Amino acid sequence: MTEIDLEKLLTKLDKSSFTSFEMTEGDFSIKVKKETTQVVQSVATVNVVATDVEATSEIADANLEEIKAPFVGVVYFAPSEGEDPYIKVGSHILKGDTVGLIEAMKMFNEVHSPVDGEVVELLVENGSMVEYDQPIARVRKVGDN
Repeated sequence: MTEIDLEKLLTKLDKSSFTSFEMTEGDFSIKVKKETTQVVQSVATVNVVATDVEATSEIADANLEEIKAPFVGVVYFAPSEGEDPYIKVGSHILKGDTVGLIEAMKMFNEVHSPVDGEVVELLVENGSMVEYDQPIARVRKVGDN
């Protein structure tokens, strides 16, 4: 099974309602089990009056780009423990720069920046589990991205 096939399989399993999956193909064997948690949300209704401040905020947000996790796994913002992180708030990055690693099934996959810009927020903690397509950082775009 190729890495691309494995990525596709993990993505489909993540989006499915299956809680466990097992497969054997030749000498390759995989077991996946999703942990499920129930989230109870309380929703409050708030009336918001539109103001010029909100419009300004929306314009500023148009320059923000989210870097998303391309895999399900554990995200690391440094190559190894004790080393300098790839990115931190305030870092200037270029399109294609490595911004982190995601460990999935004992394989480390690089996460690359889709744009040039400045890191304004890390959305997950180093060493935390992330879902496919989950935003992990926000970047304020610069230039003609």
